Amino acid sequence: MTLESDSLHRRVLFETWLEAHRDASAVLALAGEPIDRRRFLARLASLAGQQRDDDYLYLLLERRPSEETPACIGRAGRPMRRWMEHLTGLARGEGVYARWRTRLLREGHETTRFDLEVLVVGETHLLFPPLPGAPTTADAVQRQLLGLVADAYPLRLLDQGSS
Repeated sequence: MTLESDSLHRRVLFETWLEAHRDASAVLALAGEPIDRRRFLARLASLAGQQRDDDYLYLLLERRPSEETPACIGRAGRPMRRWMEHLTGLARGEGVYARWRTRLLREGHETTRFDLEVLVVGETHLLFPPLPGAPTTADAVQRQLLGLVADAYPLRLLDQGSS
């Protein structure tokens, strides 16, 4: 298998997993609009409340003109609290969140560059692992997704150091 075909295969694995879990998504913001923190957090609370899990996997996705690009993959026992931290950090734009602002928001504005979507999937709602035959714990699935994204997408994740 060539490097290019391996990268494409890994992207297909990621996208297949993503599509199967799409019902656990919330729009963070549409391109050109500011983030409506209250609306997003209400949707996130609803998603977490429906699933009632102890551990959640979350993915931040950017809908760029030519493709959907993963921006962040994380885990949280309390996704509402974690996303309040992310949104506060993004608003301040300091430290690691300076990269978030540069990548997600229009320069000098509070509006988003692309449509942004967040998937929040509870551990017991993980339908299958991204890599066939692998474990389906939140920790294992997170590691699988991180590996697939690192190999299949040119942009680094926001929580994975500089790009």
